[in-house]
Amino acid sequence: MTAPARPMAAPGMVGAGFRVEIAHRSGHRAGWQAWTLIGITVTAAFFLMIWSRIALDQTAFQLQEIESQTASAEARYWDLRLEAARLQAPARIIEAAATMGMVYPETLRTIEVAGLGGDGSETEERWVDLKAVLGAQP
Repeated sequence: MTAPARPMAAPGMVGAGFRVEIAHRSGHRAGWQAWTLIGITVTAAFFLMIWSRIALDQTAFQLQEIESQTASAEARYWDLRLEAARLQAPARIIEAAATMGMVYPETLRTIEVAGLGGDGSETEERWVDLKAVLGAQP
């Protein structure tokens, strides 16, 4: 059989009156750990913000470089278009032909090739015949 449970006297109880003593632990150690954790967190957040700002700035510099290259390429494109138009100008072609000794003919002669006349419905055959005639000439 077991005895009924009775409350035990707490240490520090004296007779009819009792005195409670609370041992004070130094709060200095717990506070130091909390402040260290907060300091590490704030420092990490600070460096993370600096790193993100640097990454954004690098991206902005890359974007600026790409925009600069695009503007340069676009200017080159328009310069080349202008050069192509200048080279295709009829006045320049006439001048270049004249320096090579080319002249307009004094009289125009029409050459008729036998077998190539007709109503135009046999276009493919006409081209085959013309290629055969032109290929046979020396």
